[in-house]
Amino acid sequence: MAPASGIGRHATRGLASTAFAQFVKVFGTMATTIVVARILSPSDYGVAAMVAPLTGLVLTFQNLGFTQAVVQTRELDFEHSNALFWLNVVVSIVAALAMVAVAPLAAAFYGDVRAGYVTAATGLTILVTGLKLQHQALLNREMRFHALSINDIVVSIMTLILTTVAALILRNYWAIWLGIFLNAVVSTAMMWRACRWRPRLGASFTGVRKLVVFGANLTGFNLVNFFARNLDNVIIAKVQGADAVGLYDRSYKLMLFPLQNINQPLARIMLPVLSRVRDEPERYRRVYELALRALALGSMPGILAAAICSDRLIPFLLGERWAAASPIFFWLSLTAIVQCVPNTAAWLYISTGNTRRMMYWGIFSSSVSIVSFIIGVHWGAVGVACAYFIGQVATSPFLYWYATLGTPVPQRFMYAVQLPSLAGGAFAWGVVSAAGQNLPTVAVIAIALAASYIGAAAAQACTPGGRAAMAEMLRQAANLLPERFRQRPLGSS
Repeated sequence: MAPASGIGRHATRGLASTAFAQFVKVFGTMATTIVVARILSPSDYGVAAMVAPLTGLVLTFQNLGFTQAVVQTRELDFEHSNALFWLNVVVSIVAALAMVAVAPLAAAFYGDVRAGYVTAATGLTILVTGLKLQHQALLNREMRFHALSINDIVVSIMTLILTTVAALILRNYWAIWLGIFLNAVVSTAMMWRACRWRPRLGASFTGVRKLVVFGANLTGFNLVNFFARNLDNVIIAKVQGADAVGLYDRSYKLMLFPLQNINQPLARIMLPVLSRVRDEPERYRRVYELALRALALGSMPGILAAAICSDRLIPFLLGERWAAASPIFFWLSLTAIVQCVPNTAAWLYISTGNTRRMMYWGIFSSSVSIVSFIIGVHWGAVGVACAYFIGQVATSPFLYWYATLGTPVPQRFMYAVQLPSLAGGAFAWGVVSAAGQNLPTVAVIAIALAASYIGAAAAQACTPGGRAAMAEMLRQAANLLPERFRQRPLGSS
């Protein structure tokens, strides 16, 4: 096993590289949303939102959890990788054909032929995506975070450029599909370029059963989680129509999608790191707790600031015709705050090999979310967003207990880690309420962000554990310095 300092240094450098890539990716996603939303209509986005749940369902079966299985397993040889590659290809072909087959059903369900056209075309995207999955998993297993970060940066920039050009030329919903398809093409090409592993024709499936079982349990969780993450769009589209789901979808993309874009790359780093130290309980706990503190301190204050400014932020970013999305965005912002900590529970399940328990939890939590959506839709898209938040709050305590059961991580920490950021949000709300009512929108947003982060950092520094964690974050940040600076005592010449 690698020395602690070696893993820590590698993880920290990977985190820095990934953080920069995610900054670019989130910025690119936000910029694409803002720019293209000013060119296309809510109805165009509504068509894309209609198709997205079906695409997500098919993609859940496409990977079958093999990517995480490759990262988590202790032993992996060429034959295992080759078998998993061809399994992914076969499944991708079947999935693409399934999209074409169900396209008429999608058009009939929504009463909109545009949804059928885009559903069929999405089969091409699925085919291209299937060719990169094993290469991506191998890069992650080898902790080649820099290569993965370069891929994210290039794909994000190209998606912004290509989607914007497509929107300017086509002026309809096809621009959104084309942007997603070209995203898949660029990403697949980048993965093959970065990973030198190449498959061979023919495959031996001896010894892959354990990986398939691990992936099957994870796929079960992803499947039920898919319904919780996508049924809201389906219900709103069916009951309220394309305009309403377009407003909801843009609000979702502006808030929850960036949070997912933070959690996914963090998981890319944390899963191989936690998997390597899973036989060392104290080290495992320290790694997880430090990562979760950093995540809460880095993301929650910004989300709270966005919620505080939601009534101004949406018209400012998307234009006045999207103002009706402001209350939706507010409730989804609160949901994103609640999800910051629960999203990391997957690290505990996967790194310890407990994907069966993860699947059971997914069944329970997804059932709660689906019931919430069905109840909330009676009050429109805003009601769905509000019900989503209430459901997440209600299930979080059960998740904290179940996810930490049998792990070195104490349940109480899952609550304590959020308190400093919540205190910072309360401080920011007070500052904005007192001083920001008559200020320009840009000034209000800046004040909310600054107050939220300053308040959270101050609250973190008020406890011994918080101070120790912040000091450790600074020590780990020193791993980014060249070796000669890290070895030289502080203040020496």
